[in-house]
Parts: sequence; structure tokens; C-alpha cells
Amino acid sequence: MTVEPYRSPTLQARRAQMFPVLADEDIARLRRFGAARRYADGECLFETGKTSPGMFVVLSGVLRITGRDGHGHDLLIAELSAGGFSGEIGQLSGRRALADGVAAGAVEALLVVPEQLRALLVAEADLGEEIMRALILRRVGLIEMGAGGPVLIGAPSSPDMARLRSFLTRNGIPHLVFDPANDPDAHGFIERYAPRPEDMPLVACPDGSVLRNPAENELARCIGMLDAADAERVHDVAVVGAGPAGLATAVYAASEGLSVLVIDARAFGGQAGASARIENYLGFPTGISGQALAGRAYTQAQKFGARMLIPAEAVRLDCGRPEERDPLALELAGARSVRSRTVVVATGARYRRPDCADLKALEGRGVWYWASPIEAKTCAGQEVALVGGGNSAGQAAVFLAGHVAK
Repeated sequence: MTVEPYRSPTLQARRAQMFPVLADEDIARLRRFGAARRYADGECLFETGKTSPGMFVVLSGVLRITGRDGHGHDLLIAELSAGGFSGEIGQLSGRRALADGVAAGAVEALLVVPEQLRALLVAEADLGEEIMRALILRRVGLIEMGAGGPVLIGAPSSPDMARLRSFLTRNGIPHLVFDPANDPDAHGFIERYAPRPEDMPLVACPDGSVLRNPAENELARCIGMLDAADAERVHDVAVVGAGPAGLATAVYAASEGLSVLVIDARAFGGQAGASARIENYLGFPTGISGQALAGRAYTQAQKFGARMLIPAEAVRLDCGRPEERDPLALELAGARSVRSRTVVVATGARYRRPDCADLKALEGRGVWYWASPIEAKTCAGQEVALVGGGNSAGQAAVFLAGHVAK
């Protein structure tokens, strides 16, 4: 096995915050939230693509954390000794692991399961702040590295490649892109799995499965984004829409101890999440990108236990028999449903579309309704027409001016 060093601008700049070492008194405070476990040399504590049991706090020994680069190489992320802890932001909600954790020698560790991790972050505020910051920075580092998520294989200029990359980027999912024009491994992979042009792009998921030009929900299912679906559970609150209003609802409801499920058809953040810069949001005097603002709200909601079901489209609300206090049934596309005592509809606005023939056929293929770095890269060096004169159009014009010819 080849192990190479993990490289990330965030790791280089903020290593101490990314991998802090807890003092003995901090570990003592953590013990009531976890259970001590022992692991033999070479034993796997968590594995990329499989549901992680939670956060591990090393009591003795060394826990080696590695990521995968898509070419069969393992990248060394960290070696955690006593006081170090594993995990990234996905452990708040019991998501699948984005890295591998293996005991290097005998290891004793404290296992903190997701429910107890959330309780820890709230009950031990100062210690929770240090842990939460590390979990967030590690996800940022994994995104920079592209480790743990799917590998997209195809031409970067392909409209379907742009569609899938936009979906993964807006949902904060690490991923890699291999261009067959200059990557021999990608070329061989295509010869095996994509004999027809319409099969492109290919997506290699962490569990080893290969998808051919998948829809967003198919890709989401493959990487575990839809694991939160539970038709039998009755939630206190179901929120339709994960824009700023929906996420705020989730934060307030979940922080009051209510069970919350948030549903969105595409990504968290809504239209605000696609904004290059937001200058007039309370509490951010220097401004903040829409993606960063939405990401903070998304993480905050999960800290309090809100569950996310993205992408999932709500198509019908069945109120049942109110006089019998039946829970509401929210029907989702794909013949699924969820039940809740309360439903909050925060679906936001729809994009206004010009009255042009065949416009829909060009959406994602030269026509976009937002201007993110992905669209900027696609349009680089070309002439671009912006339709609209509002705030969003002005922001897009300023952002794209640094990338396009005119």
C-alpha cells in the first residue's frame, strides 16, 4: 500500500485548530458521553463509504487516518495519539465516513456516538466549540483534497459534468474529477464501463459501484445522502425547503428539543446559497459568500439534531383526519412518504424564465440561473449575456467580470 502525505491549504494554515490535542481534564469531561473500547493492531475503526459509528477520542496508542485519491493511493491525513479525536462534520448525523481509520498498534479509544456527540457540543460549550471548529475544518480539507467522495469521470466541459459537480459542490460533498483526455486511468475506466457516449459522465462511488450519467437523486443515494429517510418515524416538524428560512426554522425547532426533518429538492442554501457575496446579512460586516452562510446554518441545524433529506422533492401533503390528530403525511417523489405532526413550507421563490423557445433544453448547457465558480470556469474567456437588472444580476456581473471576455 502506498501512503503519501495529505496536502491541503487549510491543513497548512490551521493545523492546530484542525487537529487539536485534548488535555487530560478535557478527556475526563468527555467520558460521560462515550464508552471506552479497545482495538487490536490493524483493526479498522471506520472505513470510507460505510456508516461511521461516531467520533473516536484516543486514550492510548495511535489511530492512523488516511484518505483515498481515486488512483489506488492512500493519503496520510493524520496520526492521532492520546488526546486526539477523529471525525468530521458528517459524524453529527451519522453519515458515511469520508476517510479510513486504522489502529497502528494497540489502541484504546472513547467512542462517542452521534447522538451523544450532539449532546456534548451543547452541554460542554467551550470544549464543544473547539471540537466543532475542528470537524468543520476537516470537511473543508477533505473538499480541498477531494477524498472520500465520488470520482467523476468525463470531460470537464460536459453539461452533465457541470450539473453533477454543481450538485456535489453546493451540498459540500468532496469529489474528484478525472478527465480522460489527460488521465490514462480514466480512459481505461471509460472503455470498460461506458461504451456509449450517452453513458458519460461516469461516477465511481466510494462503495465501488459505478453510475452512468446519473440523476442527482441516484448519485445522492449512492453516496448516502438519503440515508435519513424513515417512513415509520413521526417527526415533530418537517420543513420543506432548505433555504435560509427553512434552515432557520430547523435550528429554532431542533434547539427546543423537537425532532426535525428538512427536505429540499436540490441543495441546502436555496437561492442565497448560490450568491457569490452577501453584504447585508446581520452579523457579517465584511460580507460572506452565500455558500458559507448556508453551510453554517446547515451545520448548526445538525448540531441540534435536525435530520437532512436532500435531494427529495415534496409533491403532496395529506392532512389525514385532523379531528383524530393523525400525523400529516408528506408524499415525496419516487413513491416515498414521511410523517410529521407539523409541516412548515419554506419553498421560497422560483426563477423567472424568459419567454424563449427551447429554453429548458439549454438549461445547464449554456443557460444558468446562478453564477458559481463552476459556471465561471465553464464560461471562462467567452462572452456572456446576463438577463435581469436586480441585485443578483449585479453580483453575477461583478463576479463573472474576472473570468469572462465580455
